[in-house]
Amino acid sequence: MTNFRLIAAVLSAAAISACGTPPPAPIQQAAPTTTTTADVPGADPAAWFDAYCGPMGVVEIARREIQGKAAQGMGAVKDAVVRWASTAALSDRKIADDLEKLGPPGSGVQNPHERLIKAVRERAKGFEEASTRLSALAADDVFPERYEQVMASSGTGAGRENAELMFKQIVGTPKYAEAFRANKVCADWQAMAGAK
Repeated sequence: MTNFRLIAAVLSAAAISACGTPPPAPIQQAAPTTTTTADVPGADPAAWFDAYCGPMGVVEIARREIQGKAAQGMGAVKDAVVRWASTAALSDRKIADDLEKLGPPGSGVQNPHERLIKAVRERAKGFEEASTRLSALAADDVFPERYEQVMASSGTGAGRENAELMFKQIVGTPKYAEAFRANKVCADWQAMAGAK
């Protein structure tokens, strides 16, 4: 039970750090669209934030499925953890692909936008590798320790930090800060992650 709580705490911290603030819920995403403003052409900020935050809600649901699995045995915990890592890899790839199609919301954030995409792709690779390695582990009493070792060496942490930094740089731009605060997709995901 203690080992399971450790896994849940680590996963919760990982999910919450993705946006820099508590994470959002599964939200219906609008198809990526591009608009042009009078001053600077770029992606519609609402669509851009939908593309970034939407897949995170799916990861949050997968993370929540881990909770309560300890009563079903370590096999159930392992299955949920592997599913979470696999879902995180798919979600990160979707985020990167959608943001790349949309382009930056404006020329002033071109660099952080490109670096964000790169960091999210690196994080996706780390989660994919972690999922494969976790699948190969035995579902025994040392699984929680091995899980921590796998995640520490998977590269998901470095990608997460870089992605978070680049995302904060974009959100910190006054032109996009209000669009982020007003975005229902991001707000729902954050509310879901904040509800323990």
